Amino acid sequence: MAIEFRLAVLMAERKMKLKDLAETLNITQANASHLKTGKIKALKLKTLEKLCFLLDCQPGDLIEYQPESPSRSVVESPLDLGSTGLPEDFLD
Repeated sequence: MAIEFRLAVLMAERKMKLKDLAETLNITQANASHLKTGKIKALKLKTLEKLCFLLDCQPGDLIEYQPESPSRSVVESPLDLGSTGLPEDFLD
């Protein structure tokens, strides 16, 4: 996936334990582990807001975009929606 979730790095820098993260966010340790490892498919903005408050960071500190193939052109022209260069399942 092209989106990298950097929660584990921020937690390590701040010496925060998984248990403390789970308790503060009021989620199970299993769900906190999924967040930490980036094995999530979605993230509520409210959860992102809580993470930013808890870790004293910005959303961009937690989420990073790493293109899978940098040679791809995403959109040639704003009016040319048919040739976005995106994978077929991207717009689902």
